[in-house]
Amino acid sequence: MIDHKNLIVGINKTCGDLFEESSFYLHQVATNSYKISGDFTSQAINFRGEERDEVTVIKWFEDFWLYSEINFINTNCFISLSVFQGKDSVESKHQLFRAEWDDYNDNQNRHPQPHWHITANKALENTLQIFTDYKEVEGFMSILNEEKSKIINVNDIHFAMIGNWINSETHIHKLDEETKIVKWFFGLLSHIKTELESIK
Repeated sequence: MIDHKNLIVGINKTCGDLFEESSFYLHQVATNSYKISGDFTSQAINFRGEERDEVTVIKWFEDFWLYSEINFINTNCFISLSVFQGKDSVESKHQLFRAEWDDYNDNQNRHPQPHWHITANKALENTLQIFTDYKEVEGFMSILNEEKSKIINVNDIHFAMIGNWINSETHIHKLDEETKIVKWFFGLLSHIKTELESIK
């Protein structure tokens, strides 16, 4: 079983150096729930399936922001990390993608663990909606919705991050050791930062 305190302390200790423009800290918000906090924050909408949660994000680097939460339910652990983009002066940041690792304690679960969700298209849709509301472009949204119906909605796809297929195992990695999870969390942030820096 995961030791909650050791996991949170390990992530806080290991990942703080990856943040240049804000502090990074997972703080306890409820008995078994932790959320990210820092000293340079903004607001954002975190899309999770059909849920649309207002969250506080912390400045990561350049115009990228981060939100993360870890929840412990019974003996299971659920980790979510979302990356956002937006200039400091913009009131609300746009979500680009989300990484999740959910422990349902079910090797038959159809969703790979850990996995990615791509959500950047939500920002474009919101911008177009605001534009059409402001400009009153008649029929534009119906045309957009018709075009959207021609492609699949990738928001709901769980893109496997580290499936263990090469070892003839499943697409599920259990959350069973604090040190492995801390290394994954740090490696995930390091990798995302390297990728985002390479496209700027």
